[in-house]
Amino acid sequence: MKRFKKLFLIAEIGSVHDGSLGNAFKLIQVAKDSGASAVKFQLHDAENETLKDAPNPKYFRSEKRYSYFQRTAFGFEQMNKLKKIANKLKLKFIVSPFSIEAAKILKKIDIDGYKIASGEVTNHPLLNTISSFNKNIYLSTGMSTYKEIDNAIKILKTRKLTLMQCTSQYPCPVDKVGLNVLEKFKKYNCYMGFSDHTLGFSGAISFIANGVSVIEKHITFSKQMYGSDAKHSMEPNEFRNFVRETNDAFTIYHSLIDK
Repeated sequence: MKRFKKLFLIAEIGSVHDGSLGNAFKLIQVAKDSGASAVKFQLHDAENETLKDAPNPKYFRSEKRYSYFQRTAFGFEQMNKLKKIANKLKLKFIVSPFSIEAAKILKKIDIDGYKIASGEVTNHPLLNTISSFNKNIYLSTGMSTYKEIDNAIKILKTRKLTLMQCTSQYPCPVDKVGLNVLEKFKKYNCYMGFSDHTLGFSGAISFIANGVSVIEKHITFSKQMYGSDAKHSMEPNEFRNFVRETNDAFTIYHSLIDK
């Protein structure tokens, strides 16, 4: 298993900004102040991503999925501004695209890394496009079988890959975290990560104690905010404590003493 020398902690902002560039700027600053290593956004393109009559998930009853993506998605200029702000604060800027068109926009911006969301693991045309960019890739594995993961990694063919265990439940119960999956992942000889959907600290600390050096955690201003992620995300004070505790766990794991 490959490891980074420092804990790489990704603050997952996603779409919790609700389409507000001001919210997005402030959330980047919160991530920086908390000690995160990177921020992660999503780039949705409703026209190339979803049908206008696509069924709504239960957390969107007041607007259609298509309308939500149209309303909250950032375009090239906005994403470029966010990338510059993040890099100025010495944060890596990572984005999940959900279409080839979105991925091509991100290539023009020259983002620092691509997160492949769990639902896109079998989207081979998208994987082929992203693999051609020669950038850091973070592959999330929620809902995936081992065969699907094998096929995705064959397409990506990159030394810059972080394979992230993920359980696509919100929130994820502690008995569904899947720490045992790391043993299966070791054969890939890549960096290992954990996309953490639990509500607390114990999942991330357990993975760090088993050699993982990349952790992703959702962040929000308030759990009362609108959208799919806010309810299960960490508010600023909690996220700050999360960063401190996980960094301490990483130091403990790598600090050897002689008795």
